[in-house]
Amino acid sequence: MEKVIAELAQRQAELGAPQEGDGETHPRVLVSTALRYLQNNKEKMRYAEYRRRGLPITPSYVESAVKQFEQRVKGTENFWTEAGAEDLLQLRADYLGTTTGLDEFRKDRQENATGQNNYTLAV
Repeated sequence: MEKVIAELAQRQAELGAPQEGDGETHPRVLVSTALRYLQNNKEKMRYAEYRRRGLPITPSYVESAVKQFEQRVKGTENFWTEAGAEDLLQLRADYLGTTTGLDEFRKDRQENATGQNNYTLAV
């Protein structure tokens, strides 16, 4: 990361600081923006360490979750209240999480609801 920052700083010195009137795609502005972003966030970009620890370094997991959320909550013919959407998100978080919230929900629902089908966890 330090090498990239050093090279961007060198390029910024060659181009000069952004000038009034430079458009957002002007090289001075682009280099300045990238340099500032990397300097401000370099402590969060420890990719070699993340790889050693087996952590994901791609946003694909988050992008997939957002896509699933949008299909379920924002799909056509879906109209949610804020409370209903919050409940759905909590159930999904319980399902994906390490707590027993979803199991407790199923048990409570089964014990207190009459005429309902049993909730079972699909395998």
